[in-house]
Formats: sequence, C-alpha cells, structure tokens
Amino acid sequence: MFSVALSLTGPATATAREAGAIGFAVPAIPGVSAPGGAVPETAAVPVAESWAPDARAQIEVVAGNWGDADPKDIRVILDAVVREFRPLVAPADGETLRPLKIQVLPRSTSPRVLYQRGVEGEYVVQLTARDDRWFQYAYQFSHELCHILSNFDHKDLQGGAVPTGNQWFEEALCETASLVTLRRLAARWEARPPGRKGLGYGPMFSEYARHLLGESHRHLPSDQSFGQWLGENQATLRENPYLREKNELVATLLLPLFERDPASWQAIAYLNSHPASAGKSFVQYLNDWQASCPPGRRLQVAEVVDLFNAGASSAVGQNLQVMRKKPPGVKPEVSGAAGPVGEPGLPPQ
Repeated sequence: MFSVALSLTGPATATAREAGAIGFAVPAIPGVSAPGGAVPETAAVPVAESWAPDARAQIEVVAGNWGDADPKDIRVILDAVVREFRPLVAPADGETLRPLKIQVLPRSTSPRVLYQRGVEGEYVVQLTARDDRWFQYAYQFSHELCHILSNFDHKDLQGGAVPTGNQWFEEALCETASLVTLRRLAARWEARPPGRKGLGYGPMFSEYARHLLGESHRHLPSDQSFGQWLGENQATLRENPYLREKNELVATLLLPLFERDPASWQAIAYLNSHPASAGKSFVQYLNDWQASCPPGRRLQVAEVVDLFNAGASSAVGQNLQVMRKKPPGVKPEVSGAAGPVGEPGLPPQ
C-alpha cells in the first residue's frame, strides 16, 4: 500500500571506484509521515491514461530484498518516473524515442546503473530504497534514468577505466533531474493519482524535495560566490566526482535553469556524444556538449556555461568566457595559474 509511516534511514556512502554511475541513498523526512489509513476498495479513482506504462520503456523489477514493498507497486512508481521525466528529454523535432529496457534490482549500498548491460541488452539499475518509501524510489530512479538518457556509457576508456574527471557535473545534473521529477510527480499525483493507492500521497514528493533543498550544504556560504567555490573545489571534484554534498550544491544552482525552461532537458540527450569528451578538461567537455547539440538546443547549454561563468575571476571562469564567445567546435586554450586544467591521469572507476 502507498499509505505507510516513514522512518529515517541512513545515507549510503558512494565510492569513485564503483563500476557504474552512482546515485545516493538519502534519509527519509524526519518527523513526516505519509497519509495513513487504507483506502476502501470501493473508492472510485480511475487510473489516468497518462499513468499507463510507456510502451517504449520496459521496466522489470526483479524480486528480492525490497523490504515490505511489492515489486508490482515499485514498478508503478518507476513507470511514473519514466512517464514524467523521459518526455522532457524527447527531441522537439518529433523524432521517435528509442526503446528503453531497464532491469531494476535491490542493492545494499549506493544506487547505481551499471556500465555492463544485461543479457538482452537492458540497462541494469540497482536501488537501495526499501519498503514503501515511494519518494525514495522516485528520487533514486530519476537520478539513474538521467544517467541513461545522458549517454553515461558512451565514453572511451583511459588506461582500461572510464575517466571520471567530469563525472561530478553529470552527477550534479542527475541530482537536478531527481529534484525536478519529485516536484513534477507531486503536482501530477495531487491532481490525479495513479489509482486509489496513490490518494493523498502527492504532497509527500514535494515535501521530500523541499526537505532536500533545505539542507544547508546545498547552498553557498553567504560570503562566497559560486566562482570562488568552484575555484576551491573543482580539483577535488575531478579527483573524486562522488562527493555528495558538493554535487548537491551544484544541483541547487542548476535547478532554476531547468525549471524555468523544461525544454532545456532536451540538451542532455547530446551530453557525452563524443566518447573522448569524458577525458578532456571541463571546458572542453562543455564545448563538446554544445557542439553536439542541434542549433535549437545550444542556447540551453550556453545558459549552463553562463552559470559557470559566474567564476570569471577563476581560470575555469575565464576559459568558459572564451568558450562562450566562440562558435561551437572551436576549442579554447585551457590553462590555469597552477597548471593545465584537466590533465590526464584520472583515477579509475
């Protein structure tokens, strides 16, 4: 059932050497419970047509240690995430979405999507959500779905491993996707829940997003600009892209861009289009992304670049300003006061 009390669960620790794109297991909302009481079987709440599973996306929830949750109910949540987020990434020119097949299994540590596909070519996603904390399933799966839709596995190896120097940006982007999806699910479920089990649950999604965004580490100190913060933290992020609190701060800054213009999500379908991009400097990585986008989507990438241009006093900001002024495909020279930005020798994943 969707109506249960929620308890606090501890966050899992992510490691940069996991063989997949990593998400985070986050705590439930302290002191907040979902609507209680079973909904009578006689309640007449039709399932909206928009909640039917996407025929182009097949999701299999494998039986396992999901706690008290029924895999069928878990699939309802995951289908809802796909129906909510995937259309945002759909190309505006009417191009048909490619089929998507995902196998979902429980895992005890960090959520992730594996680089290695299943036997039938399906993506393999592992989640740490348990019992009927539906907002955690939505939060975690949205993150991993964003990795899939942004071509996370389209990267050349360096020294036999996937380069992770720019992975922190993808992690922040996928955290943004989770926040956006939670808010959109809240609005849709409040207006028309997917059947009687979802009655009264919509506000839980928005409350969860509100709780996450209220965490102090997601906001810049009052005496520090984003440029200053980026200058102090980018080297650390390139060494370990799975520093949760730092990724979440960047996601908070990205969120207004994508909520103001939901069509911006179409641009992530072109992220990582060049397999060699992952091993380049951050400036070149963004430049490749912008160059890969069709003309109608380059403006959205430029807005992301402008956000990082806030650090114009830093080497990163200065190089991004050069990139912003040049047409896509023209790579700026990349250097910094302490040496080149984005040197090789990235840690293996």
